[in-house]
Amino acid sequence: MAYSTSAELLAGFKFFGMIPSTVETPTDAEIYVLLSKGQEKVYEMFAVHFPEVLYGAPGLMTTADSGATYSFASAVFPYGSVEIRSSRGGALLHPTTDWGQGDYVWEGDRIRIPNGKTRTFSAGPYARCIAPPTEIAAATEPILKPAMARALIMYYALYLFAERGAGANQLDPNRYLGMFQSAWSGDPRIPGDVGILAVLKRQGYGAGMSDVDDQPFWRGSPDLG
Repeated sequence: MAYSTSAELLAGFKFFGMIPSTVETPTDAEIYVLLSKGQEKVYEMFAVHFPEVLYGAPGLMTTADSGATYSFASAVFPYGSVEIRSSRGGALLHPTTDWGQGDYVWEGDRIRIPNGKTRTFSAGPYARCIAPPTEIAAATEPILKPAMARALIMYYALYLFAERGAGANQLDPNRYLGMFQSAWSGDPRIPGDVGILAVLKRQGYGAGMSDVDDQPFWRGSPDLG
């Protein structure tokens, strides 16, 4: 089983959690809450290690105060790093302090033009970021990419369930934490097993090198000190 759909994650949760079909708790709704928390946790980890896996399309930012601040599309609080450009194909904007010379100051779910100034854009700015994941439910599929990594959601949900210690079937949380860790970073008992962490680390290898290659040929020459 691939454990990539909400139904597959639910079935896998019950299988690995050894939950009989006759029990009244946890209900499917409760399991989906735990799976949603699992997806949030994996999103946090992906956002730190390889945000490009979860980036969405650039979205237009909006202002409600004549260009003093700009909010992200759909008023999201983005996960991890963000790319902001003056327009869809414009220059990259640079973060700074409120007294600095850069383009904007971070304010969590929005940016502010520094030094108490305002700035308007003819067709922008645009932000490329990671939007928070939606909750998993019977009719709402997980959105973590790639699908092969979605088993991590289930393992972490099982860990939370075991940590809660509810129900007649008391489970060892370390068992599921170990399953999560093995899938995430590899089982140390298996030579060469590096887990999803190293697999996705290699996907974007060399990203950004074109910007380095575009620099003048003499940059970095030891002869020029």
